[in-house]
This record gives sequence, structure tokens and C-alpha cells, in this order.
Amino acid sequence: MKMVNGTYMRIYRFILLFGVVLTLSLSFPNPTLGIPLEEIVARVQGIYQKTKDFKAEFIQESTLKSINKTQVAKGKIYFKNPGKLRWDYYHPNKQEIVTDGKTLWMYMSQDKQVMISELSKVYRSNTSTFFLSGMGNLKRDFDVQLVEPTLKNEDKGYLLRLVPKEPQSNLNELFLLVDKVSFQVAETYFYDFYGNLIRIKFKNPVINRGLSDSIFVFTIPKGVEVIESPQMPQGQ
Repeated sequence: MKMVNGTYMRIYRFILLFGVVLTLSLSFPNPTLGIPLEEIVARVQGIYQKTKDFKAEFIQESTLKSINKTQVAKGKIYFKNPGKLRWDYYHPNKQEIVTDGKTLWMYMSQDKQVMISELSKVYRSNTSTFFLSGMGNLKRDFDVQLVEPTLKNEDKGYLLRLVPKEPQSNLNELFLLVDKVSFQVAETYFYDFYGNLIRIKFKNPVINRGLSDSIFVFTIPKGVEVIESPQMPQGQ
């Protein structure tokens, strides 16, 4: 189940990301770019603080530093506040990653294996716990900067750099690209411990359509091996 461990860490970071964009609530001065950061944050907050549920298509690009190769995955994401999240990967391989806010299921159809974890045992740092429970505070938990674009197509949006104040062993910094017109988060990316770039772009978002709770419950298929996930170490 080699790919599951990598996916496990990606879902961790994305849950954290969604906690961020749903609870933006501070302002910072911006000494270099034209629009003040506090205005960007206020507009993003205005959209996301009213978000009860969300679904969208996504494209995930993982660039492996050691071989300079990019792997592309596609699928759909569903989110419902508080703490419910579902990733359905349909390319190149089918994967399902689901949490109802208490349990996390990660299913790899080609391996016929599902890993099951309790979120309370998986997310042990204060930062992760706060954001999963909807109590996250950007000013308290992160240092935030508005930075110049460095990657292709980033000039189409405002780039926010988030650095956790509490050390996270698997997340040093996170970048959000905010659309200049809609002020929605258009994509996110981060570099892992090995310098690999993981970049996720969102398309065709649909907000507040009343997603059913049943979307966030996973039914284990017959004949599938069930694996109990080990706890993650402190600081993740």
C-alpha cells in the first residue's frame, strides 16, 4: 500500500488548508504589492465564512524532484462543515479518501485495501485539532505573507504564504493562490520534506447546495483487506 502513505499526508495538508480558507479572520500590512493583504483576506473570508458545503473538480500535479517528473491525478472533492471531506480520484487510478469528521477511510481499489483511522488519533497537534474543529485562528496559528508569484500562471492571482507557528513535521509552509476577480482560492501548493512539489487546482466549484451527510460515509467493499492505521507522531 505504498501510495496510501503519500495520499495520507496530502489529505492531512488539504484538510488543514480548508480549515484555513474557511476561517480567515485577520489583517496584515502589505508593504510591497498594490492591494493590501487585509483586503484580500477580508474578501476571501466573506466568501468562505458563509460556506456550509462545497464540491469541485480538481487536478493534482506532483512533481518529483529526484527525477524531475510530474505525475497528474484528477478527481472530485466534496466538503461539508465541520470536518467532513471526500476525495474521489478517477485518474490515473481509482482512490477514495473519506472522513465524516471522526473516522478517516483511505481506499485503493487496485490494491483491494482500505486503511481506517480515527481522526482524534491521527491529528495530535493543536494546529490540526483547532482547524478540524472549526476553531482555527489564522493570526494565532500562522505567519501570513502576500508574496510575489514564482510558478507558472500565478500572476493571475494573489499568492498567500502560510507558515505554521507550531512546528509541523510534514508541513513547513503552504501557499494559496487567490483569484483576483472572485477572491476564491483557485489552487494550493506545498513542498514536501524531499522537495517534491504538490500542486492542486480547483475547477467548477459549487457552493452551498446542501450536500448529504451520506457522501462522507464509506462502505467497505466485500473482499477488501482492512488495515488499521498507526498513529501519527506528535506535531502532525
